[in-house]
Amino acid sequence: MSHSAEGAMDRLFVAVRLPSEVSSRIQDWTETLRKQANFKKWVHPQDYHITLQFLGDTPSHRIAELTGALQEVAKERKPFKLSLYDAGVFGASGSPRILWAGVGGDLDALAELQQSVVSRMESFGFVPEERPFRPHITVGRKFQGNQTFSMDVIGKGPEPIQWDVLEMVLFRTNLHASPMYETVGVARLSTIF
Repeated sequence: MSHSAEGAMDRLFVAVRLPSEVSSRIQDWTETLRKQANFKKWVHPQDYHITLQFLGDTPSHRIAELTGALQEVAKERKPFKLSLYDAGVFGASGSPRILWAGVGGDLDALAELQQSVVSRMESFGFVPEERPFRPHITVGRKFQGNQTFSMDVIGKGPEPIQWDVLEMVLFRTNLHASPMYETVGVARLSTIF
């Protein structure tokens, strides 16, 4: 996606970015998994995140406007705590599409933040997803092993760690880069309550 030409489009999404110490815990866990589970793509540790809303292809000139709207949402939300908790897959258990690390902690606050984002973005013409919000951190995509995938391989997931969610981020996807996601907007949650 070009982001310099007039009329350029960017693939955007809104997410909670993970602190480096949390990403390191996930990376440690996936180092062991890579030897036992053959996924076509392993997510770069700097790209770990919790998606709040996928916006898709969006005119580049709207980034500032969308960031401003996200900042308005963030002002009405206070920071909250999340933690790494569990792991699992999406898709057929023997040949999953997605391997994920799970999220625990204040899931109500996370769900409320996600709903606020979706509601605000809807006013800009972004259609909410029909499937329910299932917070997770994607770590691997498209299992391609010769043998059936075993859930035993993932164990209990990464070593637990808790962190404070202080902001949400507007990311741009650079499909052929690694890391693939670039921060184009930040909305800090309010500390005044």
